[in-house]
Amino acid sequence: MPRRPHIIYILSDEHCGLALSQAGDPNVRTPHMDRLAAEGVSFARAYANCPVCTPSRGTIFSGRHAHAGPVQGFFDVFKASAPSTATMLREAGYHTAYFGKWHCGVVRNQVPPEMRTNPPPNCHWPQRTPEYHRGGFQDWNGFEVNNAPFDGFYYHNDETNPRRMSKYQTDELTDLAIDYLNHYDRDEPLFLVLSVEPPHFPLDAPKENQRFDPTTLQVRGNFEDTPAMREQLAMYYAMIENLDQNIGRLRDTVEVIEGFKDETLTVYFSDHGDFMGSHGIFQRKEYPHEESVRIPAIFHWPQAIPARGLVPELWSLVDLASTTLGLAGVPCPPHVQGIDYAPLLRGEDFTAPEEVLLEMQGNPRWSLDLLDWRGLVTRRWKYAYLETGHELLFDLANDPLEQHNLAPEQPEACQQWRRRLLEHLRRTREPYFDVLIEHGTRPLTPVHDVAPAGASVLVPCAATLSPAWDDMIRRPADAQG
Repeated sequence: MPRRPHIIYILSDEHCGLALSQAGDPNVRTPHMDRLAAEGVSFARAYANCPVCTPSRGTIFSGRHAHAGPVQGFFDVFKASAPSTATMLREAGYHTAYFGKWHCGVVRNQVPPEMRTNPPPNCHWPQRTPEYHRGGFQDWNGFEVNNAPFDGFYYHNDETNPRRMSKYQTDELTDLAIDYLNHYDRDEPLFLVLSVEPPHFPLDAPKENQRFDPTTLQVRGNFEDTPAMREQLAMYYAMIENLDQNIGRLRDTVEVIEGFKDETLTVYFSDHGDFMGSHGIFQRKEYPHEESVRIPAIFHWPQAIPARGLVPELWSLVDLASTTLGLAGVPCPPHVQGIDYAPLLRGEDFTAPEEVLLEMQGNPRWSLDLLDWRGLVTRRWKYAYLETGHELLFDLANDPLEQHNLAPEQPEACQQWRRRLLEHLRRTREPYFDVLIEHGTRPLTPVHDVAPAGASVLVPCAATLSPAWDDMIRRPADAQG
């Protein structure tokens, strides 16, 4: 049997799949991502099944939809005995290593002494990930959340207190991964994850990457064109370009290490996107719209994946574990729900699914406009059913910016979409949303938003994103007489 490939995941946070030069973005330059795509395969229609950090990462490493997986909500943890990509590859002889953001193991009281007495600036998530919530990874240089790109920290293996970062987070984590690769001398093939927060907010980048003039950016047709939004978008692009440079550094390292150059499967992807000014919001996801659910997904392994560049098939993060196992020649266990796309990547006959299941599960209820939902997307259509009983239906061919919800106009079409959605949910062991769809009762009255003035983060264009928020939330200004 031939030697299994080394596997490197490069995982970013909040990188919308529309914000790459190979995807047609006129502003950003991503030559290293473009090269990986040109020499391998990049999915033009790749999706995050659940576009918020923790459940999306649970889907990535379990191969199961969030509603039926080991990580079912924003504050959930990867269950101690849950199988993961790391444990499945270890059973096949791999050694595993993790670098960077995990966000699947926040246990509120696991704050070590140093972080209680001397936390880094802007540190809101100081917790150390307990060993049995690390998804089975062996060598560990991880953290839950930094959200401070110039004031980072990470926990090393079984050390109690963290190590502080001295550089911009993406730069330093890439340094750590490169050093690890340069000193890797084990006989086992390696599965390494480099997981960086940027371009996740707070938006900041090294000065050398801040080349964008906000006033000259070409923006999407659904962008709320204000100076503040443009400044945010400019910094977002700067963070993406810094990430691209670090991907180039990592690939340069792989290509000169004996045993890695021709024997490494590299996958670049993100856990979800970000609206970044589209529909009038930024630093938000959680909704079914393309800016939120579309992600980059690039597979590179010249020995096994012929160079094809962009391919049109639908693909989603629930398929990552099964596809990785398939490419590595490792049998996929029955508990994995995703589809093995390895035949497509190898250029063999393959029929991709016509639709992808999307969802929001265990949404963090920072405010009233954050609702759970279930949905489907095809090459042309997108449908979503919200927990309030409201529906969204978009014709992506004629309304790619998702500005016109067809659900009120097409009740018969929505009925058909509900049936299709229910079939997916039953196949994936939906624990409750099927009840809401089939037997749910409409809320009796709207809710009153009593958040203090300025504290609410309700989106300003609720009717555009979801009709539920427009008729189900009564703000203080609405309460007349």
